[in-house]
Amino acid sequence: MQTLANSTMERLLSFNQQVIDQALAVVSGHEVSGSSTGSPSFSGPVGAHLRHVIEHYEALIHGLPLGVVDYDGRPRDRQLEASAALARDRLQSLRQMLGQWTPDMLDRPVQVLGQGGVAGDFDFRVTSSVGRELVFLASHAVHHFALLSAHLQRHGISVPTHFGKAPGTVANEIATRRATAPSDNQELSCLSLSLSA
Repeated sequence: MQTLANSTMERLLSFNQQVIDQALAVVSGHEVSGSSTGSPSFSGPVGAHLRHVIEHYEALIHGLPLGVVDYDGRPRDRQLEASAALARDRLQSLRQMLGQWTPDMLDRPVQVLGQGGVAGDFDFRVTSSVGRELVFLASHAVHHFALLSAHLQRHGISVPTHFGKAPGTVANEIATRRATAPSDNQELSCLSLSLSA
């Protein structure tokens, strides 16, 4: 049982590193195309969304020693929002730190602080775990990537495969394609019918 749990936790850590790799690919693509005429500034929606994602991951990592994570208390660093190089450095640092985590760390309990209500009119504190927060962070990042995807493609900045798509959506699309694709036998049958006609 412990091996299965460790395997799942290792996959969750790997998934979060893949999400960070997607963000790094966007930064890299933006840096490459950033010198082209007509390319958008990094400090537009790309910088704002990536800053938001980076600061959420950092809130978990920096809160871990005290066991308290405060996503709403993040610094909202405008310099990070404006600099692709700084975003790259911070993403690489996040990836390196996550690479040092062990599967058993994901069971560690944490208290998550936040603000609730549509106007942030009350504070809350809930018990969670590092693993559950990694699930949240990956889903949260994918949501922001979805918001960025059309903007990036419109400006000729390539995006990674499945960028901005929830894992469940990708799995469903693959299963649907497999279910609707003709099998080899069906293709041979159709071919022999067309040849005999």
